[in-house]
Amino acid sequence: MARITDQTKIKRLKQSTMKMVVDNGFGGASVALISKDAQVASGYFYMHYKGKYELVNTILQEVYSEVFGMFEKLIEQGNPFHETIENIIRHFVELANKEPIRVKFLYVLTNDYNFVIDKHIQENTQMLLEKLMELGRSGNDLDKTLIVSDLYLILVITTIQFINQKYKYNDRDIIAEEDIQHLLKLIFKFLK
Repeated sequence: MARITDQTKIKRLKQSTMKMVVDNGFGGASVALISKDAQVASGYFYMHYKGKYELVNTILQEVYSEVFGMFEKLIEQGNPFHETIENIIRHFVELANKEPIRVKFLYVLTNDYNFVIDKHIQENTQMLLEKLMELGRSGNDLDKTLIVSDLYLILVITTIQFINQKYKYNDRDIIAEEDIQHLLKLIFKFLK
């Protein structure tokens, strides 16, 4: 007999998982807490996921596809390096302004030693950053001593940290244009 999937329950499970990970870290976000917050039975959770890691990884794959899928499109448009970087930052901020929980979720997972990011995600990120690095070097817009992990730190981690800092220390959940301009100024200084 095929199991029936209630998409509203799955959506609640995903939202609750992100919330619990943001509030408690990966280690503190138990299946029991997630299920309780989503108002579904733990048995329903296990009907669809082997465990917390599988669900968190599924959500991370979705967020990754949304963020880095757009990065890939922007890189392949053939725009100049600076314009590509600005568009990447603006896409990240747009996501943060639209759904802050998704960027907070990324922030927690990138800083949580209890969670190991899927190898596939790591490899795709590496590939995209190599393409971006090629673009920057071809136009002489990138410090030649930088390596891919530096670009990841400067572009991805700095952006996630910057957004998180704005959420943490401001009374608003919106990243304003002046914030974007400041972030771009910092990133371009780091890259050159």
